[in-house]
Formats: sequence, C-alpha cells, structure tokens
Amino acid sequence: MDGKNKEENTDNTGAGNREEELQKVIHQAKALEEHANTLDNQIRMLNGTLQEMQRTTETLDGLSGMGDEYKTKEILLPVGKNVIVSATLKSKNVLFGITDNVFIERTPEDAKNSLNEDIKKINTIMKNLKKKHSEIINKISALNEYGEQLAHQ
Repeated sequence: MDGKNKEENTDNTGAGNREEELQKVIHQAKALEEHANTLDNQIRMLNGTLQEMQRTTETLDGLSGMGDEYKTKEILLPVGKNVIVSATLKSKNVLFGITDNVFIERTPEDAKNSLNEDIKKINTIMKNLKKKHSEIINKISALNEYGEQLAHQ
C-alpha cells in the first residue's frame, strides 16, 4: 500500500508542477501581449506623425515653387479641424518649431530639410519598434506552443 500511495503522490506532484508551469506560461504570454499592444500603439502614433510630416513637406514644396506669386495669390490656410481661412503671405519663410514654445524663421527649403532629417529618425525608430514587435510575437507563439504541450501532458 505504501508503494501505491507513493506513486499517486508522484503523479499529483507532477500534475501540480505542470499546472504551475502552465500558469506561468499563460502569465508570461499575457504580459508579452500587453507589451506588443503598447508597441502597436506607438507604431500607429508614429505613422500618424510621419504622414503629417510628409504632408508638411509637400506643402513646403508648393510654397517653394510659388516664386513671387505668394505676394498676390490667395491661399487657403487650415486653422483647425474643418476650419480654413483665405490669406495672402507677406513672406515665403516659415516659423519652424524647435521646441514646444520656441520657433525660428526658416526658408521652406531649410524647414523641409529639417523635417526630412526628423522623418529619417522616426523611420529608424519605427523599424526598431517593428523588429521588437515581431520578436515579441514570436515569443508569444513559442509560449503558446509550450503551453499547449503542457496542457496535453
């Protein structure tokens, strides 16, 4: 009888360890999924920023190509969501933000060059975020496979 009880205890201990290990795997997978979601959100935000910056460079191209027309030609200037005013420009130069509250006057070409440098930096950051995201998805997949194995033992 002692042998039978000993065998049952071994089976229960093994099942307990598997259950404990399975819970750890589930917890790790959930934590990684949250991290992947955070990276997804960051990538989406950066994509929005990139699109806005690219539209800005296109606008700067148009401004650069105006010649002296800017003095007499009316332009439509967005001032907020669904609000546009008609305006004529006194100068082709733009005020370029270098911090939240500090702006410097620049030519459209200089502003575009600065934006293109920022675009390159953001693209590098996005590439790294996408790589991390892919690595995390692979880890989640491996954990899910391992969890399936544990559950079916």
